[in-house]
Amino acid sequence: MQHRQVSPDFRAQVHVLEMLTLFWLFFMSATFILQLQIPDPVSSSSDGQLHLAAEDAFVQEMGFDAVDSTNHTNRLSELLSEGDLQVACDSLLNGLPDSVQGNCWVAKNEGDISRHGLGSTPIGRTMSVHQLVTDGGNIWTVTLQVWYVGGGV
Repeated sequence: MQHRQVSPDFRAQVHVLEMLTLFWLFFMSATFILQLQIPDPVSSSSDGQLHLAAEDAFVQEMGFDAVDSTNHTNRLSELLSEGDLQVACDSLLNGLPDSVQGNCWVAKNEGDISRHGLGSTPIGRTMSVHQLVTDGGNIWTVTLQVWYVGGGV
């Protein structure tokens, strides 16, 4: 059995292959890192716009006069008192701008909160805006959970 001596030229070829492999690994790692997309932080003005959209929907709905104005203070409290939670929530959701979608949640007095109205599945970050509505000795907690259409600004 004869041992062959490795020539210095062969070792140089191995080093060239090592360097090419290291360069390829470095290049592929850099390409991967550059392709990572880190989302920009949500600005406070974006949150403020969502909050104002929900508040405007509440103000708009509470600004309508009740049909039975002797027993109710506004249309929203009248709908809640009559137990027409679907119509109350749909009216609130229809008051949101086109760029904002939402869900409406209602709880009466100490009762459990439940979703009503035509809502949808949130995409991205959401914000919840609460409003207490009183009428006829009852207190309703009405919550609008809002988000931007498409999940971002």
